[in-house]
Amino acid sequence: MRSSTLPLISRLGCTTATFGRRLPEKLQAMKQAGFMATEFFPRDLFEDPRGPDYCVDMVRDSGLAISAYQALRDYEGMPVKQRDHVLGIAEQMMDQMAWLGAELLVLCANIHPEASPDRPRCVADLRRLAELAQSRGMRIAYEPIGWARWFSDYREAWRLVQEVNHPCMGLALDSLHVAAHGLPLDGLDAIDPDKVFLVQLCDWPQTRLPPFEIARHYRLFPGEGVGPIKAFFDYFQRMGYRGVYSVEIMNDHYQQDDPLAVARRAVSATLGLAAAESSLTERAN
Repeated sequence: MRSSTLPLISRLGCTTATFGRRLPEKLQAMKQAGFMATEFFPRDLFEDPRGPDYCVDMVRDSGLAISAYQALRDYEGMPVKQRDHVLGIAEQMMDQMAWLGAELLVLCANIHPEASPDRPRCVADLRRLAELAQSRGMRIAYEPIGWARWFSDYREAWRLVQEVNHPCMGLALDSLHVAAHGLPLDGLDAIDPDKVFLVQLCDWPQTRLPPFEIARHYRLFPGEGVGPIKAFFDYFQRMGYRGVYSVEIMNDHYQQDDPLAVARRAVSATLGLAAAESSLTERAN
């Protein structure tokens, strides 16, 4: 494995969904806390009555990069009519991305009950989307999510991306979706780091709630729950991942807190992962 030498602070991002309040306060909090990028959602672009141009200007003025645009859904393996409908949505989202200066679109693994497990069909659908992205100077990050119909296991999603075999198709790997379902982490060793387009970090509490509820309402900051987040993070550091680490914390409680306090806590928790890694390295030497 190759080790990444890029400083972590220069690769930290956070989703707008982590915060409550309006977009200007979210952007200001992330920038002031030390984040360099944010994941953006269509609702962020259209939430202000002054229009999307105003939101685009806010992003540009903030100095934050757009690490990813979230999220296209229910695409691969769908009946042709529905697949083509979602492909049209992808084109609209790419228009919005061009407006924002974003280049990475997240595609969540299909959860729709009509999704087919037919592998050649899914590969062809993903390749078609990747070719669309390439024509726009963009990329697709395929995210295996825990309740996906056929590709919830990140190892299976990686095999699918390998079969697509397109430079604009890679993976988005979220610590919750990779590790909260009891999947072993050692499968990360087999993944080409150049095909990991985004890594998302969060932790989670000890609970009997279903994963969907945890993901949408009860995520915790890295290192503050029961997940193997340090081990997850270390895999990407050792493999030489050079992209953004995006903190993605959907938690109803944090939505009520001051955005700057939330952003500072998120930065501190994430940098703590790197500090622990450095401490272990120094002791080993």
